[in-house]
Amino acid sequence: MTEAAKTARDSLTEMTELVLPQHSNVLGTAFGGTVLAWMDVCGAIAAQRHCHRVAVTAAMDDVSFLAPIRVGDLVILTARLTAAFGTSMEVHVEVKVEDAQTGHRTRCVDAYMTFVNIGEDGRPSAVPRLIAETAEDERRQREAQARREARLARR
Repeated sequence: MTEAAKTARDSLTEMTELVLPQHSNVLGTAFGGTVLAWMDVCGAIAAQRHCHRVAVTAAMDDVSFLAPIRVGDLVILTARLTAAFGTSMEVHVEVKVEDAQTGHRTRCVDAYMTFVNIGEDGRPSAVPRLIAETAEDERRQREAQARREARLARR
């Protein structure tokens, strides 16, 4: 049985990471794979907040590295559902660097990720419906549907 519908606000997740030397390459910038792992965790938490079950990563679309992340930077990851489908959910994950002196945040990476809700039997399970509270939420859901159709067409 599927739980009651939820809003994107219900899934909102924010994580903070400090970039240490072990997270970096020889240029002193964060390894892309480390940033992707942080994004995967943040996105999975958002998905699990929506379905209250384990959610596994099924896809990551159009990862864009827009600005470097350096050793010593504070990294803020934010994730929230953009759409809920039958057994899967799309989550937008955004990564920003926060300036310690000013608090100003610069967008560095973002991606759309798909997670599948896993039931007690280990199989994909229905997810709660996502309620659009604003026109922005409605736009995000329409765009998510278009991305989903494109993903399925590529299979």
